[in-house]
Amino acid sequence: MTVYSTDLTGLLNTIKDTLAHRVAPAVQEGTARQELAAVLEQLDNLTQRVAWDTAQLAQVCERTEELATRLGLAPVASAADVDTLRDHRRAVSDLLREAYRDGTPPAGLVESVLEFSESDVTNQISVGLRAGLPG
Repeated sequence: MTVYSTDLTGLLNTIKDTLAHRVAPAVQEGTARQELAAVLEQLDNLTQRVAWDTAQLAQVCERTEELATRLGLAPVASAADVDTLRDHRRAVSDLLREAYRDGTPPAGLVESVLEFSESDVTNQISVGLRAGLPG
């Protein structure tokens, strides 16, 4: 279960914080410091403008709902939003944790998760990393 459970603003703030407080003090050269300051400024600007792709988020919610249903969880009658997605994926994770903890998972569980994961990873993995994926 991948990136759509991440709070985008929190992620950008973490990146900015890391660059400002851990990287910047080690950058001594004037041009590099100026470039880093420009990156921080752009990240700060972007943080105020970033938004979820609602169509893609809805698709991810739908795929998660399909997996949850196949695993026997009750349907979630809620909007396609990040909080609902995060809660639903947590419920799926809890179910999977229990299934594997109890020994052999129920028939169809592994196949359902593999099918879901294949499309989920392909859909959500960074575009720059996709070339390294098999197939």
